[in-house]
Amino acid sequence: MMRCGRIGAVVNEARKAGAEFRRSPSDRHRALGAVVLLLLGTLALLVPNAGADLAEDGMQTALAGGLSPAPGHSSSLRIAPRERAHSALFAPAGPIIGTNDGVGWGPEAARTILQGHITWNRVELGSLTNTLADSLSLGFKVLAIAGNVGDETPLSQINPGEWGAQVASELKASPGISIAEAGNESYLKGGVAEPVQYGRMYLSAVEDMKAAGIHTPLLFNLAGDYPLGSWSNPTGWSQDAGGGGWLRDAVNGVPGLAAAILANGVSIHPYGGVAENVHDDWGVASVAALESVAGAVLGAIPPFYVTEFGFDLRRCGSEIGACSKREQASKMRAAYEVFLADPHIAGIWWYQSHDDHTGHFGFMSNKNVPRPAFKTLSAIAAAVGQ
Repeated sequence: MMRCGRIGAVVNEARKAGAEFRRSPSDRHRALGAVVLLLLGTLALLVPNAGADLAEDGMQTALAGGLSPAPGHSSSLRIAPRERAHSALFAPAGPIIGTNDGVGWGPEAARTILQGHITWNRVELGSLTNTLADSLSLGFKVLAIAGNVGDETPLSQINPGEWGAQVASELKASPGISIAEAGNESYLKGGVAEPVQYGRMYLSAVEDMKAAGIHTPLLFNLAGDYPLGSWSNPTGWSQDAGGGGWLRDAVNGVPGLAAAILANGVSIHPYGGVAENVHDDWGVASVAALESVAGAVLGAIPPFYVTEFGFDLRRCGSEIGACSKREQASKMRAAYEVFLADPHIAGIWWYQSHDDHTGHFGFMSNKNVPRPAFKTLSAIAAAVGQ
């Protein structure tokens, strides 16, 4: 089972240490995104059937500037294609709308999720629950984590060549994967950030995949500023604004890495508030900062995939929390408004379908009853054409 390592108490406190590292968010709100998300979110909270088409004459008229009928089905709506900002590997009308743990609660829950137009699931290869096989058999498209290192293991203990061969082997043995991630939150492993080592591992995997004829995009785990020393006891910070940071240090230390990242894409976990940016890493506003850094370091902005994002019902009053199910849906809508308006974001996976030991992030109860957040996400997924 994937763990939301980002939200552990120690890491959270380390990242939030020092208000001087906060940066003002860029204005990522575009008029179309604001109108679409506001109307869709309001509709989603009112309609009883989360998976219903969003297609009545009045809705078509209200959103005529940004929505168009799907081919061959005039009663179905989708968001008009956004301006392509990169050589996208996938090009739906809007970004992919997916979930974490889409099949871990049984086929009944999975079918409800699929009927709500949420057609992508994120899995970890080798996990005993929420598996690739179950995802594919039920009809999900799959984003898979490959070669995930144990959370307690520093990357310095990993042989890059062996790890790259492992990733290629896992993907070769797992047909049906649409996109893969090179580990999960690799910047946190062992409590120490090691960007150059991760860059070596990633490039080795890309080269081994190419040699094996595997063309699945492999996403690079992206972070912003990172601590010198350890996350729990930083002795200083390598900062994007100071000519350092996770991406710049990795690329400077590993020749050929920049081209590999540009050809594949990056994964991010921007947990936090819409206006929040801590260390170019925590909060929705950190995405714009990371895109700026990527453009400067790589020469272009690759596809960005938000592979985890959510609000915890157990953390009332915090940026990552919500005090009620309706507030969770409202905060989801506000964050997705920003994501949908960003042409560099190619996919968003909600963390996660149900509550578990990592928190109460679920858009469904553990009895498979949809919450307002599910209705909101379903309306968004239908609007982007899923």
